[in-house]
Amino acid sequence: MRIVGALLLCCAISAPSVAGSYYRWVDENGVVHFSDSPPEVSLELEIELKDIPLSTSPQVVAPPSPDAPPVPPEPEAPSATDVLLLSPLDEETIRNNEGNISLSLTTDLPLGKGQSVRAVIDGKAQKAQQGLSIELNNVDRGEHAIKVQLLQDGKVIATSKSVTVFLHRNIHRKTPPKATPKPL
Repeated sequence: MRIVGALLLCCAISAPSVAGSYYRWVDENGVVHFSDSPPEVSLELEIELKDIPLSTSPQVVAPPSPDAPPVPPEPEAPSATDVLLLSPLDEETIRNNEGNISLSLTTDLPLGKGQSVRAVIDGKAQKAQQGLSIELNNVDRGEHAIKVQLLQDGKVIATSKSVTVFLHRNIHRKTPPKATPKPL
């Protein structure tokens, strides 16, 4: 009961401020003022305040009747159908002592549900990933053929053009022991 009384009191206090007259004037400095009390020299304006709903109720959708035709499912967003390897470029030399090669690729559309990409290096398929960048780790030095495959639920639907890269890694050779001279 107290809540209802407090609510009625708030409505009664705020009602005159909503229904009152408002005045606007510009002072000698060009500053615009608004007030609910008229200035000495004033021009009365009629301002209509529109009611703004505080909340909207959610629309309730009635379940379809048994004899109504089934509603077709919403079509899924189009999925990617082509893949292109952006980097590394064909015949590119990569110098990385850890043997890491970063692949950057793009697709004609964003990857859809159930789609992934995987790198194929020298004919060996790597683990499939969801992103458009792939990091190959601990690759042996030398020449490598790399391509990227676009997968839909694990099946290949597109393959990029193969590029050849040359990976250079420093070789740390042990120094052979110094030969000890044989006595003559």
